[in-house]
Amino acid sequence: MHALVYVIVLNYNGREHLEYCLPSLLATEYPNYRIVLSDNASTDGSIEYVREHFPEVTVIQNDDNLGWARGNNVGIQYALDHDADYVVLQNNDTKVDPRWLGGAVQVCAEHPQIGIIGFRMLQEYIQGEDPDEQEFRKLSAAWEKLEFEPAEHITGAALFVRADVFRDIGLIDEAYFAYSEEDDLEKRAMRAGYQMVRINVPLWHYNGGFWRKQFLRSSVLALRNNIRCMIKNDTPRSIVRQLVWLFRFVCPPRVEYDVRIPHFRRLRPSNLLVNNAVLLYALAWNTCLLPATLWARYQDERRIVQARKRRGTVLGA
Repeated sequence: MHALVYVIVLNYNGREHLEYCLPSLLATEYPNYRIVLSDNASTDGSIEYVREHFPEVTVIQNDDNLGWARGNNVGIQYALDHDADYVVLQNNDTKVDPRWLGGAVQVCAEHPQIGIIGFRMLQEYIQGEDPDEQEFRKLSAAWEKLEFEPAEHITGAALFVRADVFRDIGLIDEAYFAYSEEDDLEKRAMRAGYQMVRINVPLWHYNGGFWRKQFLRSSVLALRNNIRCMIKNDTPRSIVRQLVWLFRFVCPPRVEYDVRIPHFRRLRPSNLLVNNAVLLYALAWNTCLLPATLWARYQDERRIVQARKRRGTVLGA
């Protein structure tokens, strides 16, 4: 019996992406998977399009734009309620190699300490790396042997997660709305004793989607959530070190960086005045919500301690 995989595709006014994403997902060779579209109140006909052209896809119609965190949590909870063994958080602007799920399931089955898996993603961090998908098609044609390596970070564009990770440490922190929520999840999982790896099966990411249309808002969310994630997960020394880097990157009038990396552009969205205003807002927001963030950190730590105890017992059995 093959393990059951639920692929959660989050969508908000992304019909143009669904037109290539869903056919790619439905060409997956793995025999036991379900696709769930968690739609954040789209108004571009996305739901009608999916129901007409892809009746095998389960559609969850949210009443509002719940953001990346809560919108995915709706799908994750649905998957857990339907006995999922693995849950994939998948952006709607991606294409996959048909062997992607089979490879991820195999690695997890052979290595029970692995909780989160990423893929060899084109345009994971850099826009314009493979705009015409030529490299993606080349890698897919040349792929022969499944391999994996440790990973320090995997973007939320395609995140393969053992369902027990969510059962152990909880779902995605909804206070983020969008950005840094996958960082928070990954840090919690690793603190709970899970390992994170990347397999060599290729995957293509458009890299941009909805947030290309609201870049200043995405900058505000990215910067404030970056700081919150530090406070919630890192040591005081690490927090200070990261804040120093942030000030040195955001505040000066001129900083050299790779403009193809959206994360860097979000930290410096405009001119000196705007950049510093966004940083001041992020600091003020986190100062006001510091008690709530510390309380969330305490609750996380309690779940993590219990997860480590349980996993120690299971792995030692």
